Amino acid sequence: MADQVGTCATCGAATATSRRRQARYCSNACRQRAYRQRANEPLTALDSFIGRDAELERLTEFADARVLTLVGPAGVGKSRLAEEFTDGRAERVELSSVSGGVARACAMALGIGEVTREPVLSTLVHALAGRTMLLVLDNCERVAAECAALLEPLLLGCPGIRVIATSREPLRVPGEVLFAVQPLPIPCAVELFADRARANQLGLRFDDRDVLATLCARLDRLPLAIELAARLVTVLPVEELLARLDDRLELLNRGNRTAAERHQSLRAAIEWSYDHLSADEQHAFRCLSPFPGSFGLDVAVAACDLTADRVLALLSALVAKSLLTFSGPGRFEQLESVRLYGREKLGERSDTVVAGVARWFAGHWPRFTSTVFPEIADPLITECGNLRCAVDWAARTADPCYLRLALMLSVAWRDQGQVSQGRSLLEAAVRTAADPAERCLASCHLAHLAGTESNEGMAWAEEAVALGRELGDPTLLAQALNALAGEHVRADRDGEARKYYEEALALLAPTADPLDLALVEHNLAWAALRSGDAEFADALLADMLPVYRRLAPPRRLAIFLHTVGVRALQRDEVDEAAEYFLESLRSWHTGFWVADVLEGLGLIAHRRGDPRRALRLVGAASCLREGAYAKDPVWHSEVIEAVRASRVALRGADTFLAEGRKMTREQAVAHALADRAEPQELSDRERQVVALVAAGRTNAGIGDELRISRRMVETHLQRVRRKLDLTTRAQIADWGSTGG
Repeated sequence: MADQVGTCATCGAATATSRRRQARYCSNACRQRAYRQRANEPLTALDSFIGRDAELERLTEFADARVLTLVGPAGVGKSRLAEEFTDGRAERVELSSVSGGVARACAMALGIGEVTREPVLSTLVHALAGRTMLLVLDNCERVAAECAALLEPLLLGCPGIRVIATSREPLRVPGEVLFAVQPLPIPCAVELFADRARANQLGLRFDDRDVLATLCARLDRLPLAIELAARLVTVLPVEELLARLDDRLELLNRGNRTAAERHQSLRAAIEWSYDHLSADEQHAFRCLSPFPGSFGLDVAVAACDLTADRVLALLSALVAKSLLTFSGPGRFEQLESVRLYGREKLGERSDTVVAGVARWFAGHWPRFTSTVFPEIADPLITECGNLRCAVDWAARTADPCYLRLALMLSVAWRDQGQVSQGRSLLEAAVRTAADPAERCLASCHLAHLAGTESNEGMAWAEEAVALGRELGDPTLLAQALNALAGEHVRADRDGEARKYYEEALALLAPTADPLDLALVEHNLAWAALRSGDAEFADALLADMLPVYRRLAPPRRLAIFLHTVGVRALQRDEVDEAAEYFLESLRSWHTGFWVADVLEGLGLIAHRRGDPRRALRLVGAASCLREGAYAKDPVWHSEVIEAVRASRVALRGADTFLAEGRKMTREQAVAHALADRAEPQELSDRERQVVALVAAGRTNAGIGDELRISRRMVETHLQRVRRKLDLTTRAQIADWGSTGG
């Protein structure tokens, strides 16, 4: 027996209710009338839709997909994008708070009544089998498995049905096309914030768009977070709002009253995802939260204290559920808002997690000190941001590994051009040194980092030498002497420098590997060049070049090639100098010496009669020097003279200097590598090579004769072939024997 309760959603008449279900409509006519009304009257949003033009255009490419799933993190705007893409002309089923099953929720939303003793899914398939329809399943993540179980039979039995789903994770059904919804681009994010803020305070003006851009970036460019923040402009200026974003989970809690509960606050949006993770997924989510920026698998394993295979599976699950993102090959990252929620959940265990990662970093110390002159390599380079977290923890807890961690980080920063930052970090850490050997090594690096600022570098180097002599360790003493010699070079006392370099070589000779010896010899050659002993320097450089090519990592090779290029430039061998400088950039272009290489190429451009290129390269180099090492005075005077001559030769020279200063490091390196002028006449060096080819000498013999590498001989021959339009060695020999 049916009780007469409830009202029809179309006409308002009473509806029948049984124990099994409650009807939404009083008759099939009202059900069909409701369907026609939904199909013919597009839903109109009450606020403006900003951005996403590119996404809407790309989505049209998948218009024929049977299942198109929009995936993305909480608050990224998946539902709104689906609404705009379908223009309101789709049947929408809201699944965020569904109870009683997905199939039943779809049947109710579509006005399809249940049939006695027939499964709801079968009823749904029979009712839709002959219809053409676009169905939007919104917020599927909580019932993803049920959605998958529904969609396969539904799509097989209903060829006219297409489905657009929104979810924080894929549904994993056959034929599913995934469309990742990304956070808004910064310009669109700023426009959204300004629009919503003005809706809350009429006449509001924003004069500093950069502040808005920073605010939106800190909010991960998520539309939900931006809209929640925009509501606060009535009580907080933008600058103060930006300053309070570390408390965003408490701050951003004034959503629309009519919005779903999970969209009422930023905390609720993230909590919705967190609550549906497994226990192990929640553990990994929390343990990764102390680390801003990206991280690799090794750091994740150390943080989670689980096996690598298990952590990899958990990372994959968190990526699939939009709580982690890929930030590069083998790299993962949490959005800042998500990370802050995880850190809140982690609570007091944060120090325990960071301590585990610090121990992992400390485990690299033996490798770091395995050579006389420590070299930073992966993973320390790629994990600098997380190493900084470990250093901060060690400083705060007075951990015995503090100086070791700080020393490794300062060297990594030095190699990336962050010299002053590394110096400040290491100066603070060295005060805590208990181990004299570690203090000696740190003092060596501080001397190197100090550059020519006052006498700090000399003081650190002298302390290192004193400790080295006191400890009686030949390797440590050699490192200290190398540092002290470098300070004498910077003080223009090249004779003293050579004395200390030679003492260091004598200490290292019995036990050091060839590359460590070559590094000191390289420094000795530079001091000899500065003191005017070019013949001695040339002999050393020629001996070291094959050692560097065979053994040196890219960073050290790049530094050495710069020195060889400088020497070639001093001999006025412009083409050879250019090749060395360019090879240096190709080997490694993130170090502090890149400014010198760019200036060297600028000098070459000046000598080749290209003042525009010369000024651009010098301008770019001037910006890369900021915060790094002071300039060598002799070299600097040559650069200044080239700039002066270019100003005389070129009207509007400052324009080209300014263009260079605006370049990023990557743009400057690309400019240096791409835009090269090649003279069509043979250089003096190329003519020498051709003459020796004509005399029957091999490439090795030519290299020995001219004191250049076999590779450089081959480079000269390639240029000769190109310039003279020759193809064989015999043709070059014939050309040379006839005098050209």
